[in-house]
Amino acid sequence: MEKNNLKVTLNQKSQMDYVRKIVKDNIWYYRDRMNVARGPCDLYILRTCYSSGIIDENTIIWGNGLDTWICLKNIKGLLNMIKVPEVQLFHALKREVTIKPLLNEIRENNIYKRKYWVNGL
Repeated sequence: MEKNNLKVTLNQKSQMDYVRKIVKDNIWYYRDRMNVARGPCDLYILRTCYSSGIIDENTIIWGNGLDTWICLKNIKGLLNMIKVPEVQLFHALKREVTIKPLLNEIRENNIYKRKYWVNGL
């Protein structure tokens, strides 16, 4: 069984390095859930916002060199630079420790409403 080795030419490698540098050094703006523009932000602030749940893959982002606001997941390389392992770990821990217990508490408080609604059908 052979492995498919991806071979990258020197030109392709230099293009990827250039994209990484531009994405890393750019100044970014994002629109929050109320559609208010926030920024300027560097990559560190975007990582903090992602790990805190302020932004996600579907957040609209704008930066120097872009003509219009665009979804974060559509900007080549930016999402991978934000979702480094440390940020993913913190995001998962926050979800497990903070968000899930709050959701479970809300669900337990609404058991009566759900039972009443189901019985009313």
